[in-house]
Amino acid sequence: MGRLPLEGIRVADFSWIINGPQIAQWLATMGAEVIKIESQVYIDIGRINPSGMADRIAGPNRNGYYHALNYGKKAITLNLATEKGRALADDIIRKSDLVLECFPTPAATKLGVTYERIRAVKPDIVMVSVSLLGKTGLEPSSWVGWGPMACCFVGMFDAQGYPGGPPRQTGGTWPDYAIASAVTFHVLAALRHRKRTGEGQWIDASMGETVIGQMPEWYMDYTMNGRDRRQRGNRDDKMAPHNTYPCVGEDKWIAIAVGSQSEWEALCRAMGNPAWTRDAKFADQYSRWRSSDELDSHLAQWTRGQDHIALVNDLQRAGVAAGPVLDSVEIHDDPHLWAWGFFRKINHREVGERILPNMPVRMSNVAELNYSMPPDLGQHNREIFGGLLGLSDVEIANLMEQKVIH
Repeated sequence: MGRLPLEGIRVADFSWIINGPQIAQWLATMGAEVIKIESQVYIDIGRINPSGMADRIAGPNRNGYYHALNYGKKAITLNLATEKGRALADDIIRKSDLVLECFPTPAATKLGVTYERIRAVKPDIVMVSVSLLGKTGLEPSSWVGWGPMACCFVGMFDAQGYPGGPPRQTGGTWPDYAIASAVTFHVLAALRHRKRTGEGQWIDASMGETVIGQMPEWYMDYTMNGRDRRQRGNRDDKMAPHNTYPCVGEDKWIAIAVGSQSEWEALCRAMGNPAWTRDAKFADQYSRWRSSDELDSHLAQWTRGQDHIALVNDLQRAGVAAGPVLDSVEIHDDPHLWAWGFFRKINHREVGERILPNMPVRMSNVAELNYSMPPDLGQHNREIFGGLLGLSDVEIANLMEQKVIH
């Protein structure tokens, strides 16, 4: 395997749960040496998340939730609640290019992972702090919260609701993954800036502001036109039909979006040109949009007796934008994802075969990214404390006895 793009970059990773580990994983797969710093005092919650337990057996090295976000890294245990632990963390920071943390401000201060303190340790460090609403600004900068709370704060769940109904949550903690992709770009920019100028910097990253940045039309419509775009459901401002429709089977659906007159005509042909499609209220795009309720009712009657996968294939061949609404089992079994190489099988020493998602990119001049096994708790203690920091076996043993390396 040739050199990876980020070989030679070292990351001191104090982050946990989702957004920080995802950022670190992007960097690790591209060749950065990521040292995951945790402890038995502050263990990564991802290691103990009940939803990821293999065979319902608990264990810090068995969790699929943790495995999916931490391959390609090295892991050490270091108790930052001790003075010696913080000193060893400083030694690692001095030998690193990037520091990553995603704690609320009080916890970051307690553990000694604020930019003010770390910059004093290494002035040219690049540091990333990820939080709910950023760590600078007004009172909300000190709030504690999870990804879904960021969506609530910026109105996303209200925008996704159906008219007259309650807010609707996106499945999972979508903002965590969104900010991970965004921050990775800023990390690369900051590292390039440091290479050119010798200057480090602090990247103060906000999940809430990341969500706002990915909903521009929602805010621009109000700013420019005074319109409140709340509770649109699956409807679009111009396209019709634009919705999800029921198919054969329990909770099986298809998404259909028609953006032009030619696409509408293609859909009509695919349906066999039923008489209702010739009604004047469906004659043009605007008329269809005004009659969306009736249009959706007709389409639902047509899709209800069809298989969602087969119908998608038929519509795509006809030139109509359509996609299946897949559940988790269908995603796992999707032949395209396997053919593209999105899933990877690894053999874990405790849980056996594990199927993990790869990074969603291919690089033509990189034969293989770094997909090494997700590290066990403290797996690389001797390599980092002995090899990188130069501690002797006796010193390491004493620090373990004192529960500094712990």
